[in-house]
This record gives sequence, C-alpha cells and structure tokens, in this order.
Amino acid sequence: MKEIAENVWQLDELGYVNAYLWRWEQGLTLIDTGLPWQGRKILTSIERVGFKPSDVKEIIITHADFDHYGGLMALRKATGARVYVHAIEAMFFKGRWFRKPNLRHPLGILYFPFHALLTKTIFRVPNLQPDLLMVDEEELENGLTVVHTPGHTPGHISLYARDKGVLFVGDLIVNRGGKLSLPPAMFTPQMDIVKESIRKVARLKGVEVAGFGHGPALTAQAGERIREFARKVAPPKRRKPRKKVVKKEGVPRQPKARS
Repeated sequence: MKEIAENVWQLDELGYVNAYLWRWEQGLTLIDTGLPWQGRKILTSIERVGFKPSDVKEIIITHADFDHYGGLMALRKATGARVYVHAIEAMFFKGRWFRKPNLRHPLGILYFPFHALLTKTIFRVPNLQPDLLMVDEEELENGLTVVHTPGHTPGHISLYARDKGVLFVGDLIVNRGGKLSLPPAMFTPQMDIVKESIRKVARLKGVEVAGFGHGPALTAQAGERIREFARKVAPPKRRKPRKKVVKKEGVPRQPKARS
C-alpha cells in the first residue's frame, strides 16, 4: 500500500487490479474490493497502516466487474460498512442485466461462454442490497463527487475530490507502465461512449492525482496527462459547417395606392 495523496492510499498489492482507501472525518471509504479471495489481504493492508476493519465506514464499487466487486460481501461482513453503487449498476446485482464482454470483438465472442461460466461459479454475482444508489454529480458526505462515466459498463462511475485534486477513474482509463490507454476492447461493449466519458473527466478542473483500476496512480499533473490523452483518443467532435443560405432578391413590394 502506498500513500498517493494526503489521506489517500492505493492498495497496489492486489496484483493487476487496484483498490483505494479514502480517509475523511468519519473514517475510511474503500473504493473497490479486488477479487473474491482478496478480502483478507485488503483487511491486512488496512491494519498495516494503523486502522481497524471497523474504521471502514463505506465501500464504493466503481463498476460491475468481478475484479472490482469480488471481495465485497466478505469485506462488508468484516467491516459493517455501507455499500454504494450507481443506480444502473445496482440492477446488475439484482439480476436485471448481465455483464457481457464486447460481442462485436472476436476475442469477446470467444471469451463469452467462459465468462458466463465464471460468473456462475468462482465469480458468482452477489445478491447485493446497496445502502445508497448513486447518480451523476451526487456530492457524497465523504467529500467525493460521483461522475457517471459509462461505456465500459452502463453504470460505471469515477469519483472526484475537487478540494484535494484527486480523481479515481475505475476502468475508464488504464495506466500501462506510465502510458495511458483505453480499457480493453474485448471487455468494453461501448467504446464510443467511453470516449465521451473520457472527454467528460478531462474537463474536470484542478486534478493533480489520479487513481486507476489497473496500473500505477499518477501523483502529479494528472489532469494535464488525462487531457493530453483525451485529445489523442477522444478529440472533440467537429461540427459540420452550416450551409450558407443565399437569399434570393425579389421584386420590392409596391406600396398600396391610397384611395
């Protein structure tokens, strides 16, 4: 675990996926929960920096991928924390929609049967009753603002702390060894909407630190890096020039004759 900003920690010991701790007046908020067997490791990391499991008051899930919600139920039981998800993502946990890979991508098609098997066995979807259904621009009591950033999943969110200049982007953007990239196409059904979401977070002001679901956090000038990335992969849509309308000159109207 490493502190990436004051009272903000990245749990980078989980392997290829990250979770984060956010400290505020009432305790800790855990952002994402790793894979199903990583709950104990997360609790050990929390204790290593001087906190108790009961200090975790909230768990926020950025999106419905099993490497982000995997340890949720065990951690909820161990900490007694409230659980927050976006209102759309809550429907996933209630079985209203099924998380699929990108079925327009060849690898997504090949992976789909395996993915369906995993979510019914090792990565079983929990029957979750969230304590809060979040929506876009909602300002949470812990100082974080919800930013709805769909595309990778329908209810994917980022979290923004204007006062601290910290942004958590989940899987909206991946940091591969210092190089920002789009989420994997085979797992992202709506890449065009992802690009719109990237433009959205690029407009946020004062971002100095950014935490990613995969890859190391950026601890300086993160906003500028994200804006550069947005200009590269998601440039603003150009408006089509309006056609000039040529007004036809008609015959001037003659004044009515007075009777």
